[in-house]
Amino acid sequence: MSRFNTRAARTAATSPVTTTGRRAVTSEGGAGFLRDAKSELFLLAVANTVGQNTFYERGGDRDDRYTGLVRQLAVADPEWTAGLLGWLRRDGNMRTASLVGAAEFTKARLDANLDGLSRQVVDAVLQRPDEPGELLGYWTSRYGRSLPKPVKRGVADAVRRLYSGKALLKYDTASKGYRFGDVLNLVHASPAADKPWQGELFRYALDRRHHPDEAAPPASDRTLSAHRALMAVPVEQRRAVVTAADGAARLAEAGVTWGDARGLAPGPAGRGGLGGRHPVHGLHGAAAEPAELRRGGSR
Repeated sequence: MSRFNTRAARTAATSPVTTTGRRAVTSEGGAGFLRDAKSELFLLAVANTVGQNTFYERGGDRDDRYTGLVRQLAVADPEWTAGLLGWLRRDGNMRTASLVGAAEFTKARLDANLDGLSRQVVDAVLQRPDEPGELLGYWTSRYGRSLPKPVKRGVADAVRRLYSGKALLKYDTASKGYRFGDVLNLVHASPAADKPWQGELFRYALDRRHHPDEAAPPASDRTLSAHRALMAVPVEQRRAVVTAADGAARLAEAGVTWGDARGLAPGPAGRGGLGGRHPVHGLHGAAAEPAELRRGGSR
């Protein structure tokens, strides 16, 4: 006789996503239940592409609901919310939602005159070298150029962890509103104790921003020096340089990724060209683009 496999058997599993027990109406007019704030924030965070409309909800309304939940829980349960935002960027690979969440977490705690956790949350969600500028872009567009201490210190912590010569070459571009030099001006980051070379790097980043014609890379940084030497080669001669036997090594030494290499020299794609199958194609791997530079995440 079967004791467990019966028609009356029911699943005993439970979910951390729970409801309040209060009835509500769905967008289609059907019967539903309201979720508690943590469950609502978790489900929204892992599926929210900021600024995008969904079938039932406009992008702006969805963003407002997300920031409202973050601000509510930043005060009601800051440890849980801080853990969620760190996980969201790190393991969840949700870039924009976690940056927005960290900014709103900090603003809510400042408005409530609460200390602690904001600096750590800001640092935790910044995982790629261009993200300090991205967070500052969001903050200043919402709350002005006056940066509170938790934002400054959290961004400065991330800058010390993320900024390097290769990061500067890849992400410090004229298309950004906040260049590396702007970030350094705003947060006054000092070099990390175990990275004394960052002092010269930071000065170079500032010169690139404010005196680009006079900026010279630090001689101690082999990547920046090699990149400068490569870019000094006349355009019409670069194809011969980078397609030579040591071309791949030279590109790697200069911190040039495969995507960058294709734009170094003019000419048709194809075998022997920078757009075709050439030994420099191997630079698409980790030698040319370390993991910390590739860690993008969803928007």
